[in-house]
Amino acid sequence: MTPPLALTSGGSHRSGRQNGHRSVSGSRHAEPTRTVLPMPFSDILAPLAVARATRLEAALSAAGAPLSAGARRGAIEALLERLNAVAMPVLAEAFTGDTPPPAVARLFDDPPDFVPRERYAAFRAELMGADGLPCLDRWPVLRDRLTKICADWEYNIAAFAAHLAQDADALRWLVPAWRERIPDIADLKGGLSDPHAGGRSVWRVDFADGTRLAYKPRSLAAECAFSRLLAELAGDETVPAQRIPRVLDAGDHGWMEWIEQAPLADADDARSYMERCGGLLALVDLLRGGDIHPDNLVPAGAFPVIVDLECLFQPAPADLGQPDPLEDPHLFSNGILPVFTSFDGGARMVAIAAAGAGPVPLRPETVVRHPGTDWLFLGNRQVPSFADGPTLEGRALDIRDHAADLARGYAATLRGLIRRREALLAPGGALDAFRKVPCRLLCAATNIYALVLAPALLGEGATSEAVFTAHLARAAGREPLMADASHWGHVLEAEAAALSRLDIPAFLFRPDGREAWSVEGRPLGPVFAAPMFARVEARLWALDEAAVADRARLIAAAVTPAPSARVVTGPADVAALLRHCADQVAALAVPQETDAVVWARLWEQIPALIAPAGPGLYYGSSGIAVFLAEAGRVLDDPRLLDLARRALRPTSARVRAGAAGAIATGCGAGYAQGLGGLIAALCWCADLLDDPGLMDDAVALARETPQALAASTGVPDLMQGAAGLALGLGLLHQSAGDLSPFLTACGHAILEGSGLEANGTRHWPDGPQPGLPGLSHGTAGMAAALAHIHRVTGDAAYRDAALEALAYEDTMFNAEAGTWTGEGRASRLHHRMSSWCHGAPGIALARAMVMATLGPAAAPLAPTLETALELTRATPVPAADDLCCGEAGRLEILSVLSARLGRSDLMADVDQALAQRLPDWARGEARLLAAAAPRAPGDAALFRGWAGVGHLMVRRLAPHIARDVLLPWAV
Repeated sequence: MTPPLALTSGGSHRSGRQNGHRSVSGSRHAEPTRTVLPMPFSDILAPLAVARATRLEAALSAAGAPLSAGARRGAIEALLERLNAVAMPVLAEAFTGDTPPPAVARLFDDPPDFVPRERYAAFRAELMGADGLPCLDRWPVLRDRLTKICADWEYNIAAFAAHLAQDADALRWLVPAWRERIPDIADLKGGLSDPHAGGRSVWRVDFADGTRLAYKPRSLAAECAFSRLLAELAGDETVPAQRIPRVLDAGDHGWMEWIEQAPLADADDARSYMERCGGLLALVDLLRGGDIHPDNLVPAGAFPVIVDLECLFQPAPADLGQPDPLEDPHLFSNGILPVFTSFDGGARMVAIAAAGAGPVPLRPETVVRHPGTDWLFLGNRQVPSFADGPTLEGRALDIRDHAADLARGYAATLRGLIRRREALLAPGGALDAFRKVPCRLLCAATNIYALVLAPALLGEGATSEAVFTAHLARAAGREPLMADASHWGHVLEAEAAALSRLDIPAFLFRPDGREAWSVEGRPLGPVFAAPMFARVEARLWALDEAAVADRARLIAAAVTPAPSARVVTGPADVAALLRHCADQVAALAVPQETDAVVWARLWEQIPALIAPAGPGLYYGSSGIAVFLAEAGRVLDDPRLLDLARRALRPTSARVRAGAAGAIATGCGAGYAQGLGGLIAALCWCADLLDDPGLMDDAVALARETPQALAASTGVPDLMQGAAGLALGLGLLHQSAGDLSPFLTACGHAILEGSGLEANGTRHWPDGPQPGLPGLSHGTAGMAAALAHIHRVTGDAAYRDAALEALAYEDTMFNAEAGTWTGEGRASRLHHRMSSWCHGAPGIALARAMVMATLGPAAAPLAPTLETALELTRATPVPAADDLCCGEAGRLEILSVLSARLGRSDLMADVDQALAQRLPDWARGEARLLAAAAPRAPGDAALFRGWAGVGHLMVRRLAPHIARDVLLPWAV
């Protein structure tokens, strides 16, 4: 039976330059520009491809649907490329063995004529059987996968030929020039997407008349619906014009006009292009689209065109039952705006944006050097990481030079949607058409699967099915995406099956339902809390002018680079630097229509997105508010005090509207982004701002302790778990009455996650890995929290557990290395760091606080406290300046302990170190994470940005005003 067909006509909207090109580059449509190298091992593998092609040709001819010579040639080449990509590492490893090439081989791009070839010829002869086919029995795992790849290719090419025949009438309507007949296929180009469900991937189809189409072995209902939505907006002169590609959906496959990349004509085109990117961003934001990387958005002259829309209606963590401390940064993570990554192990951060982020960065690619010779070896070459973005006069454009154009196009498009929303959402409307379109659920970034597959066939992986399977099992070691363990188990089972076939796993759902399934049909169950279409529908109904303006301002902030270093005349001093830090933080504030302010920042993850900082203490608005309130008091500046109040306004408004439980569930329990840090910040600001209402907000949040604990999985540490919540509750308890039931609940969660060793020491293992030392994720933080709980509850079990934790930490001290190390996961962390999070400073701070809280019972800690203090003094942090991982944190801890312990010698160390750092900080050259990312916005965060440097200045100028943000003291 012929599948139902859906057609959309193409063309541009209204006036504006329209490029006459019709072809492109893009992952789903394109190949990045690359140097053509000889295909290695083709002399070994080609007979496999030719034999399978001969069999397929006979079957197609018998069925009356033979492929043209050009189609056969392209199809065979694609199969050979796939076979080679899989077999290349194994064959290269086998050939090289214990005989590496001479060092001179690495000096040549191409092998000289004198390079011997006898050993390679013997290697090939040994592998070739009497039937002319390679005998790969020594690698049974590889042999079986290559056989499966060939079988899948045969099936997929046969399906392509059948689809071409059955869609003939619809294709003649799709391409007006084909009204009489469809021309022969001149060429096929395969491998233009990841392989799914038996090696299915996108093909570029070149026809004899010069027309190019993309053939996609999946439904294109989403692309058709998106084209219809663009057409609905086309009549609105206030909305940026967009180009609508021609699309044919045939149910289980489809055809799409091939979009040609073309440069921009002039500066007006560049502005129009970026405004249109803003319009597409608005639509992708509303539809919760993802995976819009540079290969999936093609710069067709002045028109950006999205060529792959299978990842619409993507859920936030909360939609899958998970905590969401980033508060659903979907707008900033869909790929259109810049995200930062690294292709060299983190040495250099580079920006990638589908809308354009300057020259496309290079990445290393593994290749066979000197194929067919005795010098053959595996090496690397640098290739473009993605297809080129928009260009003007040969220069790559950067969205960060067009913040206003982007925000204007975004806002105009959202306003156009608001004006039409009733019609769009009505039965049969353009948005209603998305209800049942198949969408892809991203259960992991594709590169995670690729990283797992890359080494799986090396070594014994090519000979032992058990070893190969064990390699693939690494994919199951990541954090669950879904709260329901049974659903996540189904995901992992489907992933394992797909990876075993060397496919990239993929999952599907429909926006009007809660169920999801693998592309092979394996059900996952009802994974969504509610249908994603309902979420999008509610969002559109809730949109108003204030929300549009707020989002547009956030977008502009996210693509506005930090200012360059300033010129400072005269000596730098602490007071002047405090003013500079406060001004920096204030300048980065993004006003909102409710007289609130928020901030955007670069997040510590790979890829690193620029997104709202959220409400938390460590990164977000509440921590920034603490600094602004401190600085406002020290500088006697009402403007800073008002800014602090405005920073807390969104959180207070939600609490007072009855959403405290939602905050607890979304943020979890911890001190960094969770309820613990938020409660602490509200306590401090209630005092600094003389606002008792903030204390009431903190109490309301404290009552949601059970929800926060339930939402927090993993180790119950200070950063993310129950220990962090206990710190906030312990601080609040001093001012808000009895919170002992909530602290007891935290204590239970902390102890339940611990393990007691035979020697009487206690630690918190993470799966098979032993517990860590240190404050942020380790035993020092646990001990500090347990000391708080003991002080409030009087329960000796918590006191004893705190001391047992520090006794365990003592066993991890390496006197020779002068640091706390340990086994397993601990040894892989930055155990040589001298910072708040890991190393001596945080350990010293925790031990001093525990001693002050527990009194005589903790007296034996004195020698190890002194050791940690001396290491802190002797180990400055040259490469970072923030409170968490950098020099500001070390100096803050020395300052706190100088006052708490009556040690003036510590303050002398602080002054000496500040004298060296102040000149750089005064110029705006603090060594912060954002500074390592070219053209990223400045970071206002308390623990990672300018607020932290400013907090240290508050501590130096007015220690009675500075709050103990690195660790609330119980006494």
